Amino acid sequence: MKDVRLVIGNKNYSSWSLCPWLLLKMFDVDFEEIQIALYQDNTAEKLGPYSPSLKVPVLLHREVTVWDSLSICEYISEELLGGAGWPGNPKRKSNARSICAEMHSEFPHLKKDWPMNCKASYRLLPSDALVNEIARIDAIWSCTRRRFGETGNYLFGRFSIADCMFAPVAVCFDAYGAELSSDAYTYMQTLLDNPFVQKWITEGRREKEPLSIAYASNA
Repeated sequence: MKDVRLVIGNKNYSSWSLCPWLLLKMFDVDFEEIQIALYQDNTAEKLGPYSPSLKVPVLLHREVTVWDSLSICEYISEELLGGAGWPGNPKRKSNARSICAEMHSEFPHLKKDWPMNCKASYRLLPSDALVNEIARIDAIWSCTRRRFGETGNYLFGRFSIADCMFAPVAVCFDAYGAELSSDAYTYMQTLLDNPFVQKWITEGRREKEPLSIAYASNA
């Protein structure tokens, strides 16, 4: 058994599972991936030994259990990466933490109306409320790239937790045809071109669960 284990849901649907999985992959952390199919009759039973909330993702590191995607990313950065999951500069770090918290707690219409589905590829007309949320995410991406992205292609130049938190959004925007500014579109493509994001999407598309399964947000 490896020291680090990550419990995730279906790659086709579980947007929050992608966030810590991508962080571990990008920083080359050796870990065991434990996948549990969501929305099945025995899902809660299978999650019980791992997850206090009966949701995914969950990180197990020796005697420590961490649940909630952002908390897991924080823990990975602090305990496994020496803090490298965040930008080093205090101003950049504070901005990164803020936009991650906003992504984690806000955007209810995006999470409800445009759930992650790696197999989806069709234009879905957004509601007015969702249009406003897309515009806010576009502004986050565009402004952050202009202010802090001069040293690389990610939000703060080099890859960070902020990119992990927005990777599922890029998958959703691409799947349903979000209209974005040129700067935001370029950043979306950077995430979609990431080899680990591509791997996740490919494996999600291979899953056999029917597309009619109801979506449930997991933190």
